[in-house]
Amino acid sequence: MTAPSQPALGLARSILPSKQARARLPRCMLVSLAVGAVIAGSPAAEAATSARAKFGASWQSVDCKTFDVPAAVAAKSDCGYVTAPEQHAVPKGRTIQLAVVRIRSTSKKPAADPLFVEQGGPGDSTIGVIVNKVFPFLPELQAVLKSRDLVFVEERGTRYSKPFLACPEYDARNIAVAKGELAYTDPSWFKTCQARFQAQGIRLDAFNTIENAADVYLVAETLGYRAFNYYGVSYGTLLGQYVIAQADRHKARLRSVIIDGVVRADIDFNLAGGHAMSYALRNLFHACAQDLRCSRAYPHLEQKFLAVVDQLNRQPVPLTLTTPLTKQAVVTRLDGNAFVSALVPLMARPYSGNSARGTSIPRFIQAASQGHFDWAADSLSGDLETSDGSAKGMYHSVVCVRAKSVQATPDQALPPPFPPLLAWGSREGEAVAKVCSVLEANLKPPFVYRNPEIPTLVLNGAYDPVTPQPYGEAVAANLRSAHIYTFPGLGHGSFFPPPGMPATSCVMQMATDFLANPRQAPNSSCLSQVKPLFLVE
Repeated sequence: MTAPSQPALGLARSILPSKQARARLPRCMLVSLAVGAVIAGSPAAEAATSARAKFGASWQSVDCKTFDVPAAVAAKSDCGYVTAPEQHAVPKGRTIQLAVVRIRSTSKKPAADPLFVEQGGPGDSTIGVIVNKVFPFLPELQAVLKSRDLVFVEERGTRYSKPFLACPEYDARNIAVAKGELAYTDPSWFKTCQARFQAQGIRLDAFNTIENAADVYLVAETLGYRAFNYYGVSYGTLLGQYVIAQADRHKARLRSVIIDGVVRADIDFNLAGGHAMSYALRNLFHACAQDLRCSRAYPHLEQKFLAVVDQLNRQPVPLTLTTPLTKQAVVTRLDGNAFVSALVPLMARPYSGNSARGTSIPRFIQAASQGHFDWAADSLSGDLETSDGSAKGMYHSVVCVRAKSVQATPDQALPPPFPPLLAWGSREGEAVAKVCSVLEANLKPPFVYRNPEIPTLVLNGAYDPVTPQPYGEAVAANLRSAHIYTFPGLGHGSFFPPPGMPATSCVMQMATDFLANPRQAPNSSCLSQVKPLFLVE
């Protein structure tokens, strides 16, 4: 009888701001309108032709409203479907459709190589999250648009591509788990979802990272680009590693790669969830201890955190959640596992609820030590229903078919976790493993690094609770031309801190430097100005 948690984020939480931040978005509407005016009205933008490249026969144009693209963004975008083989090894076999948005550069003479941008999950919507919700509000991608086109490919199986591998049964599962009516690791919800896919003739094991990577090259070639750059966040970083591995197998040339919040190809990130969260929390506790105001206001933070987890495991407390879409009250019991799960999205986006002023996580832990859990109810409520169109069928297909690639244990990849978090991570791994036993997918060969000479910028966040810094370091060690940097105080995805932070201008500078000359390390001197920030009351 515990509140649900996501599979160690399962990499499934999007890079959107937290619920607290979304409540603040009306204050940001002026920013959105200003951005829209720049996109829609600048002379450079108006001078751009509507089709810089001749699109191939696989392209089918559609109105950008089909993908719910905001009007200001749609005004300078090309939207459509690219028809792709279900299996690229069988080019004349069954097909799928990939939704694509190309936002044209505001430059009169843009670089010939665009930046492809891919979301995480696996199963989250690149267009729905990054194009429709993140792009209008945050400046990082605006900076890139000044020099080159941006291309967003909706990964196969996700929201705007066809087919869309949604599992609405997952929402019912989450609510049942919260009410104590279903065991957390019970996979029965997926059996219903899988039966529906089978009745529709969908082959789930065709939705995997090998095919996703080939899709990226197909879209680049269909849009007429001879070369391109790639950015991926979260699962998009694993996809990026596969894109690198396929660089010598396609016509389009991969010029450079940015991976942000990096997945190791050889680790079960769900099973390692307790290790990853412990690593991130230790960084937070250390940063607070080194900050005079935070350490005075919230002393002994680690001990308080562990005491709360232990107390809740011994005696869970009642908590009322609210489903985000249907606004139903759900009475649950908050135990130690659910308490940790409530912290995960806050660690992933530590500043999102407070703009650039600082993170409230130490304050929340202090409140919990005094028996106050309202913030945890807000955090856990967001997981009860899927409001961002996440494709759970695609998530589990991608995760399950890569089992042969998993060759490192959590203990080999990361320091030992806090003891209570070991069981939390094990539960996450077990939940996914049981779904994989239902899926019975054909396993893909182990991942092998290829083309390590491709220039790669590796970004880590010190508070990342899912893909911690050692993951990025391990991946970079396999790439001969990798530049690796860690942003203090940031979480899962360093490319999207709130406007006004030193980290925001710093990551923009580093990314644009890198894209201008990937063979040279970017100017990273700005990192010295990036410090952890805390809200203290």
